[in-house]
Amino acid sequence: MKGTFEETYTVSKTFAAPLEFVFDWCTDFREDDGKMVGSKVRRQFLERTGKRIVWVVERQEKRKRVEGLRVVWLDRPNSWHLDTCGDRREIGDYELRSLGKNKTRLDMTFRLAYDDRKAVEDRKKWEKEASDEWDVYGEYLEKDYKASTAR
Repeated sequence: MKGTFEETYTVSKTFAAPLEFVFDWCTDFREDDGKMVGSKVRRQFLERTGKRIVWVVERQEKRKRVEGLRVVWLDRPNSWHLDTCGDRREIGDYELRSLGKNKTRLDMTFRLAYDDRKAVEDRKKWEKEASDEWDVYGEYLEKDYKASTAR
């Protein structure tokens, strides 16, 4: 069956770091961020302001070079929004909540659009893979926070 099919995925993580640090760490996008999780996607940044970050991603898919555009809209102090186009259609909303002095929860909601129902990714599988990836990011984030307080 052809058409447009949408699926919503959610992931939440809690970090042992204050909200301001988590926001700054999560929105400090760099070209080598993917190395943390073993990704070979390349990033080329086009714009970086206090309100918006824009970059092009490039990766190989079935021996073909695929490019896409990413735009992140920053809404300090506790949220940001991701728009993608080109290689996929994904919207992501990220919201932080302070759970105390050095504890912050990140709630993420992703809406993906697919052209074919058969391409829709299983929710549990997608959320587990994203959760596992954010576990790795969380380890780096908390390590960086501990290093910043040891100075």
